Amino acid sequence: MDGLNTLKKHLGEVKEMSRFEAKRICSQINDANDFIGALQVLDLTLKKVSQNINQRLELNHLDDIQKRTLDANVASLIQNCSFMSVTLFGNIFNVYAGEQLFEFEITNPLLMLENNGYEGILSYIEDKRDEIKTILAQLASIIATGSIGNNTIYNTQTTDFKNLFR
Repeated sequence: MDGLNTLKKHLGEVKEMSRFEAKRICSQINDANDFIGALQVLDLTLKKVSQNINQRLELNHLDDIQKRTLDANVASLIQNCSFMSVTLFGNIFNVYAGEQLFEFEITNPLLMLENNGYEGILSYIEDKRDEIKTILAQLASIIATGSIGNNTIYNTQTTDFKNLFR
């Protein structure tokens, strides 16, 4: 009986530890996946906003109603841009990959319309899309190669990836 209790004790501890590790790993990977997903949604929305604004600026024959319709489309795209029920514009997103912090901040581009005009908005959108591409490329590199910010390369066959994302 003592042997069975000892075995249960040890198996229970191993089981609990494994369950904790699995949850922690899933949580860490989900955070990185959520960050990547949010950036992808933002990039797509910024592309659509940019297309609408370019259409408004390039088509000189648009009447006021058509211009207001395009403006309403832009406002709607920004207002409805969300990921997992979180509004994306007006937020700061971040995730750690190893020791490296990836952070992205985005404001509502329409807030700059009065001071910077549509050209300023387009410039802001272009800068943000470039920033998103850079972050996604860096994260893809880390995921693909297993390298962390300190240039350490990890062997995917032997490395424990539990702490890659947190």
